[in-house]
Amino acid sequence: MYQNNKFGKYFMFVFAGIWVAYLVMFGFLLPTIFREEMPSMEPYHILNRGMWFIFMADFAMRFMGQKLPASEVKPYALLPVKKREVIDCHLLLNGVDMYNLIWLFLLVPFGCMTLWKFFGLGGLIGFLLGYLILIVANGYWNALCRTLMNEHILWVLLPIAVYGGIIALMVTTKLPNTIGMEWGEGFIQWEPLAFLAALAVLALMFWLCRVMQLRIVDKEIARTKTTKLKHVREYKFLDRFGEIGEFLRLEIKLLTRNKVPKVQFRMGLIFMIMFSFFLAFTDMYDNDFMRYFIAIYNFSVLGVMVLSQCMMFEGNYLDGLMSRKESILTLLKAKYYLQCAICVVPLLIMIAPVAKGKLDLLDVFAAFFVTTGFVFFIMFQLAVYNKSTMNLNERVMGRNSTSNWFQTMLIMGGFFLPVILIMTLNAIFPNGRTSVWVTLAIGLAFTIAHPLWLRNVYHRFMKRRYVNMAGFRASRP
Repeated sequence: MYQNNKFGKYFMFVFAGIWVAYLVMFGFLLPTIFREEMPSMEPYHILNRGMWFIFMADFAMRFMGQKLPASEVKPYALLPVKKREVIDCHLLLNGVDMYNLIWLFLLVPFGCMTLWKFFGLGGLIGFLLGYLILIVANGYWNALCRTLMNEHILWVLLPIAVYGGIIALMVTTKLPNTIGMEWGEGFIQWEPLAFLAALAVLALMFWLCRVMQLRIVDKEIARTKTTKLKHVREYKFLDRFGEIGEFLRLEIKLLTRNKVPKVQFRMGLIFMIMFSFFLAFTDMYDNDFMRYFIAIYNFSVLGVMVLSQCMMFEGNYLDGLMSRKESILTLLKAKYYLQCAICVVPLLIMIAPVAKGKLDLLDVFAAFFVTTGFVFFIMFQLAVYNKSTMNLNERVMGRNSTSNWFQTMLIMGGFFLPVILIMTLNAIFPNGRTSVWVTLAIGLAFTIAHPLWLRNVYHRFMKRRYVNMAGFRASRP
């Protein structure tokens, strides 16, 4: 597992380095931009007025890297250590995590260019310290929201309501702008009230996060509550499809009854709706590359989230599947048909960008078929090489870190190769829709040929079945 995750770690380091470089660049550029756009105000006043956007960006970034404190408690469950002490320890470790310092790469150059000449070293340190306290508090706020969202997807409305309310107030009353500017000025001037307010926010977030994490730990370890089964969906309409219908029923229940795939599906749906909203109602992604990338991403994201772990969920019960002749081929067909059916969801969501004129119907159908054909062809190759069992229900407690370099490369290829192809053809044929027609033709060809490449995947899997089954058994919890 160490070897498998090494590439992922290096990839994250490269991504972090690129992000740090961007932050440093913006730290030097923003003072000049602010002076040109608002010459009547000092740049640090403008940044303080918009400090809420920094916290929003920080909140979104933490979804990629920050682990929940409760996820570290289970290894200590059998030791004579109180859960409260373990939770407190990990909450404190999250507070001093090096990730909290990443925004200093933006704030330090910005402060040196705008604050040093007016307030000297003392003002710069106060500015950085105040922001650092609020960023740590924002980390606890992120952990609280993610814990609630893991319990029920509707809790995603909480951060949306909070940040939506802040933006609405910024547009209507300018109250958040005023609070941000006064708060930031208080940090620079070392006013005790400003720092006391920041510490109060930090203490409140720490306490709320601690209470919620303890409740989750008690629920998942002690299992004090029992769930009563009220209704079992049989999906009788699938009976007409015979054995494939049985495996379709298995796939549907896999996505709807188990915590890990269910949460992954929901998160993919959220990202899909978010990107479609930005594409349709803003000018952020009006360039050709982003328009085509979002179209491919929206159709692919749900399938990629599931198919990147193809056979890894089945590793929990693969021995039973292998006892029946060619059941694996039928399972692969069921997976493919279900993912094709799920592509109807983004087809409906993409109505908004089409209605706004950001994409036309040809673009949408090209993205649809290149997903059902080319992208799914790439992702199904992982059925041959995945050999680690993915826990179905280990959500809060489990890390489920089974990515490897090959898996990462195939995912990146599935998302970016169709877009690169379209952009290349656009450069060769700039005055027509040739690129989209070619992409549509490729997608249709791979879609029509799916029985051939699915059988090829099946045969290659069967040649490696003993190696894969040994890996599945060794990695089961």
